[in-house]
Amino acid sequence: MLSLDPPSEKKDVSFVPHSSTSASSTTTTTDEEEEQTWQERKWIVNESALMQQFRRCQDCGALISEKNITSVGSLISVIWQCEQGHKGHWKSCSDVRGMPSNNLLVSASTVFTGSTYADISEWAAVLNLQVPHKTTFNAIQSSYLIPAIDEVFKEQQSAILDTLKAVNFDSGISFISQHSPGYSAKYTTYSLMDDITDKVVHFELVQVTESSSSVAMESTGFRRALNKILDDNIGVSVVTTDRSPSIRKIMRVDYQNIHHEFDVWHVAKGMIKKLASLTRYKDNRALQPWIKSIGNHLWFTCSSCGGDPDELIKRWKSILHHICGVHSWIEDGEPKKFMHSELSSEEQRKKKWIDHTSRAFITLENLVLDKGLLKDLRQMALFKHTVFHSLLLKYCPKRIHFHYTSMLARTQLAVLDHNENVHRQQARTETGKKLYESPTQNFREELVRRVLQRRMDSSIIYKDSSSHLEIQPVPKNIAQQTKPSKEDTVSKHLSRLSK
Repeated sequence: MLSLDPPSEKKDVSFVPHSSTSASSTTTTTDEEEEQTWQERKWIVNESALMQQFRRCQDCGALISEKNITSVGSLISVIWQCEQGHKGHWKSCSDVRGMPSNNLLVSASTVFTGSTYADISEWAAVLNLQVPHKTTFNAIQSSYLIPAIDEVFKEQQSAILDTLKAVNFDSGISFISQHSPGYSAKYTTYSLMDDITDKVVHFELVQVTESSSSVAMESTGFRRALNKILDDNIGVSVVTTDRSPSIRKIMRVDYQNIHHEFDVWHVAKGMIKKLASLTRYKDNRALQPWIKSIGNHLWFTCSSCGGDPDELIKRWKSILHHICGVHSWIEDGEPKKFMHSELSSEEQRKKKWIDHTSRAFITLENLVLDKGLLKDLRQMALFKHTVFHSLLLKYCPKRIHFHYTSMLARTQLAVLDHNENVHRQQARTETGKKLYESPTQNFREELVRRVLQRRMDSSIIYKDSSSHLEIQPVPKNIAQQTKPSKEDTVSKHLSRLSK
């Protein structure tokens, strides 16, 4: 009989060898053997094709008279006996201390690639492919996968922090801070990235129950992340964030000795959105062909000002000359001109220059010369911008809810992925044409090794809370008062119908 449901595992029982196995043999394989089994190629085989291999005895060639077929998740096991009395036991994969290795590998591959059990179970259901049951997957994730991820991540983080401590910068180190993209009512991830190596040094996962509201999670995560770096005696000279009002106040009040910069990407994105909104009106439609160029000009002014805020402001304002077709002018008694090459008469004719007396020009002028924007641009002269959190959505998609430990582990996976590929060079052809080069995920191999090692460790008890990742207790809700007992609430209840 073919059983597709995994047996219940109330306690962690090691694999017991058959009577034909010598007493000196061990119940587990060596690390090298397990790694070889893990890295070998695997195939999808139909059950009917597999059963053809159990028609005749492999010893004498006689017909097999009895077959007992069982399965545990992705493992299929066949115990057979032929007409001559020969017996045998075949399994589709090895076991790691009594657990099918492929059950471990299927679960590890799912989590380490940013997928979810719902993804693989639906895919497997269409194929009628046997995978571990959901309860088995969750137990493996809690006992082996999440602790292994946390262990590897903390080792890498410790090495990065030790490197930063060893670097002696008189002016301190520059960090780029950023929170997770999109909106989540439950979680916010705030990370700090070293501006020199572009590696994520530290992150804080904040649950809404740790703050007064979902809006306050960002400031909570920022404080915790920055204080962690400062408590490790790492000098911080510059911190780059978006233009969040709460973060600006925190930097202005609590971290006055650290220079605060704004992320160019966020400002450029906001500028493009404003222009796109304004050009919906008839009088401003002349600005539509210039939206991309204005955004590029903002990036150029920040990257080419040499860290001088005054020079940045001058270059930014020059867009008002360029968009009208004026490429040289007098400013503060000095002749100025654009840095691009001279435009040919044909290029001049094709450009849709804007009349400086038009409504579209006045709209752009008000936007470019906005006092708030000009003030913020002075905090963008060092040309800092973020590069990490788009990858976070691969491992922690907003549309799916994860429990706290799963969210923590998946964020750690995103950091490991980012740090491995942050300096990956783009591939090119022999002629110099740029090609897409797939990123590497060598960290996943180390994670699988750690999972196998944890399973082979007899001190780690499967499905027991002692094998789970220990985290700081998180409040269950955001209430400021202790939840009253049900009896007290009922006794104080007043009905409008009572007399």
